Amino acid sequence: MKKIFLALFSVIFTFTLLTVLLNYKLSLSKEIEIQKGLSISQIGENLENNNIILNRYLFLIYALVKKEPLKAGIYEFKGKYSIIDVYNKIAKGEIKLKLFTIVPGDDLIDISEKLEKENIIEKREFLDYVFNKENVKKFGLVGDSFEGYFPPESYAVGKNETPESLTKKFLEIFNERYLLYKDLIEKKDYSDFYKSKISFYEAMIIASMIEKETFVEEEKPTIAGVIFNRLKANMRLQIDPTVIYALKLTNKWNGKLGKKDIVYKSPFNTYQTNGLPPTPICSFSLSSLKAVLNPTKTNYYYYVLSKDKSKHIFSENYKTHLKNIEENLK
Repeated sequence: MKKIFLALFSVIFTFTLLTVLLNYKLSLSKEIEIQKGLSISQIGENLENNNIILNRYLFLIYALVKKEPLKAGIYEFKGKYSIIDVYNKIAKGEIKLKLFTIVPGDDLIDISEKLEKENIIEKREFLDYVFNKENVKKFGLVGDSFEGYFPPESYAVGKNETPESLTKKFLEIFNERYLLYKDLIEKKDYSDFYKSKISFYEAMIIASMIEKETFVEEEKPTIAGVIFNRLKANMRLQIDPTVIYALKLTNKWNGKLGKKDIVYKSPFNTYQTNGLPPTPICSFSLSSLKAVLNPTKTNYYYYVLSKDKSKHIFSENYKTHLKNIEENLK
């Protein structure tokens, strides 16, 4: 009877001790990376060596009981944590996130360079994915690339992002905020502006050009109207940012647009081809898309940036346009 009592006491004591140790909280202010491919034992050893947990073997025992996969990433521990707390945080994948910002007018090349600069993902890896038409199809989208589908926003991203995981994050915002306008645009009668119907993708292309053409919100519907007027008259759009985009796609952009660039042959160069470019040329704000939905009806076909660069000056004919250029671009 005494042996049974001692055995029972031993079990109870061990269980109580384990419970106490597993729940004992350490005050922490640490950051640690859990790399992909590490075993539970290696993770426990890493945590112990960095003084995040009391004992690696206790961590291993608890992990074997819970049987939940542990997720790689950078984890930040600030405050009081027990072994159980640490395990649960890693099992839930509560990684330390950083904000990555896409600003209006960023194109896929700009985005890729920022991603690489911020050590999120390599530029080439991202570009290979987002300019692959088959990947666009996988998401049920239109176009040869994801250009125009990644809205301006600050996104929470982790250490181990992939091109696909980033694309999913960006598209969540697009689907949530931008797709609301798809039916409105495709059901609208544009006969007074261009043709009776335009597709949502055409609207995206126009919105991207508007985004690049003006930073003045009030001008956007007027510029939308100018684009429609030129399209209806079968005039070339002659929008400088489309030339810049064409040059960037072939790594020929040097930061300054010259006369020789205007004749650069590309389906994106609206000085050389009629109609719209094949895809959007950048990410665009909702206000640019709304301008396509509600363009201003005018007789304007031309515009030029004012001398003080605060607005655009619009004109109905080429003669007046030349006069405006002479007065404002000197």
